[in-house]
Amino acid sequence: MSNSITLPNIGCAAWGWREVEIPEYFHTISNQGIRSVEVNAHPQAPKHLLNDGDDESVSKIATWAQEAGVDIICIAGRNNFTIPEAADLEKEIQRIERFVDIAQQLGAKFVRLLSGDHRNDHILPDVFPRLHYAFNRIGDYAEKRGIKITIENHGGPTATGQRVARIMEGIKSPAVGVNYDPANFLNQGTDPLMALRYILPWVNYSHWKDVKWTNGGPQFCAFGKGEIVWQPIIQELLNAGYQGYWVVEYEEPSDVEDGTKESINNLCKMLGM
Repeated sequence: MSNSITLPNIGCAAWGWREVEIPEYFHTISNQGIRSVEVNAHPQAPKHLLNDGDDESVSKIATWAQEAGVDIICIAGRNNFTIPEAADLEKEIQRIERFVDIAQQLGAKFVRLLSGDHRNDHILPDVFPRLHYAFNRIGDYAEKRGIKITIENHGGPTATGQRVARIMEGIKSPAVGVNYDPANFLNQGTDPLMALRYILPWVNYSHWKDVKWTNGGPQFCAFGKGEIVWQPIIQELLNAGYQGYWVVEYEEPSDVEDGTKESINNLCKMLGM
């Protein structure tokens, strides 16, 4: 495995830490030797940054990051750009612009977004043009502020590599790319390696966890402890010249510290670090 990846490229995703106060989260990750962290901007993560985080709360987060010796690399937002009503979609875009402003204030490079509507049944034909419009809008806003948008595959319009490619083919903004999450693809019944081959040109960020089968269904687990065959996936990314972040995402809050540490260790071994 290539040794071109350096430790600063390893990061920690925020979702599993949603029940931990931010200063403790930052210090714990720093103590694990990881400098790069995400911050949640999500209504289900009240101990992190809320949707309407004001300048004072953002300033506190910047101070906590400095004290812990970590860099905030990404604001992990939650959005729905599949909203059919035009006026409501405009409000949603304006709400997400605030995430971009927060990222700029915190020195973060990325805002992680979703498509919205995680259901996997038939996607209506007007959804994709709506996504193109919204992501072009937010991409233009982000580009002017030096921020990149990364769209996570998370079911619904992003459940397969073909669907993600269809979204990206309609986005003109160079600031918009894909957050490749192999486990999310497998959780939706999609082969993560095949999906990667559809979306490789747009991957600008990545999340790493694993999937195991429990009681007949998929369940997320620590990276390297599930059933995904990792070497061909990682080699595909390296062969394509990927030089972005490798962000560990352990999602279970009850043992997130241990699960994150195990995931980081397994990922570093896989990357030959």
